[in-house]
Amino acid sequence: MFKFIKSLWWFIKKNWFKYVRIVIVGLILTVINLIPAYIVKLLTEAVDNETLTIDFLFYKILIPYIVTMFLIYFVTTTKRVFQNRLKVKLYYALQVKYVENILVQDATFFEVYQSGDLLTRALGDVKQVNFSGGNRLLNIFLEFMTVVVTFIAMCLIHPVLASLCIIPLSMIFVTNLLLRAKVKKNWKMVREKSSEMGNVILESITNVRTIRAYTKEEENYVKNLKYSKETYDIEKKNLKINVLFFPMFQSIVAIAQIVAYGVGGLFYIRGEITIPELAQFIIYLNLFQGPLTKIGNMINNFYQSLISADRLNEIYDSKSKVIDIENNELEGIKTIEFRDFSFKYVGDELYTLKNISVKLNEGETLGIVGKTGSGKSTLVRQLVRQMPVDQDTIFINDLAIERYNQESVRRHIGYVPQEHMLFSRSVLKNVLIGDSDATLEEVNEAVMQADFLKDIDMLNDGYDTIVGEYGVTLSGGQKQRLAIARAFLRNADVLILDDSLSAVDGKTEANIIKTLKTKRDDKTNIIVAHRLTAVMHADNIIVLSDGEITEQGTHDELMELKGWYYEQFIAQQMEEGDQDE
Repeated sequence: MFKFIKSLWWFIKKNWFKYVRIVIVGLILTVINLIPAYIVKLLTEAVDNETLTIDFLFYKILIPYIVTMFLIYFVTTTKRVFQNRLKVKLYYALQVKYVENILVQDATFFEVYQSGDLLTRALGDVKQVNFSGGNRLLNIFLEFMTVVVTFIAMCLIHPVLASLCIIPLSMIFVTNLLLRAKVKKNWKMVREKSSEMGNVILESITNVRTIRAYTKEEENYVKNLKYSKETYDIEKKNLKINVLFFPMFQSIVAIAQIVAYGVGGLFYIRGEITIPELAQFIIYLNLFQGPLTKIGNMINNFYQSLISADRLNEIYDSKSKVIDIENNELEGIKTIEFRDFSFKYVGDELYTLKNISVKLNEGETLGIVGKTGSGKSTLVRQLVRQMPVDQDTIFINDLAIERYNQESVRRHIGYVPQEHMLFSRSVLKNVLIGDSDATLEEVNEAVMQADFLKDIDMLNDGYDTIVGEYGVTLSGGQKQRLAIARAFLRNADVLILDDSLSAVDGKTEANIIKTLKTKRDDKTNIIVAHRLTAVMHADNIIVLSDGEITEQGTHDELMELKGWYYEQFIAQQMEEGDQDE
C-alpha cells in the first residue's frame, strides 16, 4: 500500500486538502452510524422496563432516528461528491501525465512499447489506478477507522465479548496475506495478456485492407481467437480467486455472529450483560463486520491496482534518450552540417550510417539518393531529433544540434516522412496541422503549391471531407500531396521531403519541384528520392550505399562520373520512354 501511495505522491501532495476533507467527513459519518444502535438500546430498555410511552417513542426514538437518517444521508452524499470529484481530477491528471510523457519520447521508446500495449495501459491500467487512488485507498482507511471506532464502542459494552468476536474476524487479514502473492502474480499476467491482445486487435484493424487483399481473414481470425482465449483463460483464473474471497469472508463473519449470539447469551444468563446492551452490541458487531469484509475485498482489488501502477510507472519513468545539453533557442537555420557523422540503432552491432560529412547553406537544395536500405531516411530523421546521436556530429549554424532546445529546432523544419500520417479529420484540419493559425487564403496557397487544389473539387465535401483513419478515403498520391501541403503551409526554414513524391506522376512531381524552385528559392530544401528527376535541380546530390557517401556533386557532375547515379538515371529515363510508347 505504501508503494502505491508513493507512486501517486506527486498527485496526493498537490491535493492533500481534498484527501483530508474526505477523511474528516468519513470520520463524522462513522460516529453518526453509531447513533441508531444507541437508539435501539433506549427502545429495548423502555420495553424491558415497561416504561414505553407515546411521548418517549416520539421524542426519544422517532425524532432522533429521523434526524440521524437525514444526517447519514447528507454526510454520505457529501462524501461521495468529494470522492467523485477527486476521482475525476485524478483520472484527468493520470491521463495527461501519461500522454505528455509519451509525446516527449524518442523513436527508441516506440521500438519497446507497441501501440496496442500503450492503449491498453492508457485505458485499463489508468482506470484501475484511478479507482484505487480516488476511492479504494480512502475507503480502506475509512473502513478501518469504522472498525476501530466500532470496536471501542463494543469494548465499552463488554470488552471480553468484543475480544472473542474479533478473533475469527482477524482471519480476514490472514487470508489476504496468504493470497496476496497469488493475486498479484495472476493480475500481472492478466494485464500483460490484455496488452498482447490489444496489439493484435489494433494491428488487425489498422491493416484490415491488406488482410482482405491477401484473403487472410480466416488466418487473422484464428490469430485473434488464440490471443483472446489466452486472455480469457488468465482472466478466468483471476475470477476464481475473487469468487473464493467473498464466500470465505462471509463464512468468517458468520462465525463471529455465532460467537456473539452464543457467548452473549451465556453472559446474559450470568447477568454480565443486559438484553438492551446485547442488542446494541450485536448492531455494533454488524457495523464492525461489514467494513472488515469490505476491507478484505478492497485489499484483494488493491493488489491488482499495484500491478497497474507498476505498468503505468514504466511509462512515467521512461526518459527520452534525446537530451538537450543546453537550452538555446534557435531563431533560424542558416547552415546545416554533418561532420563525420555515424549512427547505429539501439541493439544493432553494425552502423547504419558511417562517416557522413556534408554541409548545406541557406537557400540550397540537397538531394539524397541511393539503394533501398542505404540509410537515406535515417539520415534526415536526425535533424528532427527522433533518435539519440553522438555529440558534436550534427551542427546548425555552427553549433551542435543538441545544444538547442528540441522544440525550437522542430519549429524551423517542415518534415514530410515516408509514412504519411493523416488524422481522421477533415482535409482542412489535416492541412492546418502545419499552422493552426493560418487563414483559408494561406491554406489555398499551400494546397496549390502541393498540386492538390484540383483534387479538392473532386472530393464530396471539399475541404470538409473526412479523410478517415490514416487517410483511408484518399489515394496514395493524394495522401502524399496533402502531407506536402501541410509542410508548405508551415513555410519552415528547412523542408524535408522523405521519398514524398514516390506515389505521384511525373507531371505532378514536376509541378511540385517547380514550386520548390520558385517559392522556396531562399530557403533550404532536402529531398530524399528514388526517382532521380526529383533531385536533378538540387545544388548538391549525395549517393548513399551501405550507409556511406559514395558519390557527391551536382546532377551534371554525377553524370560525368558515370557511377551508380549515371546508370540509375539512364535506366529510369529508358523505362519512362518505354512507358510513353
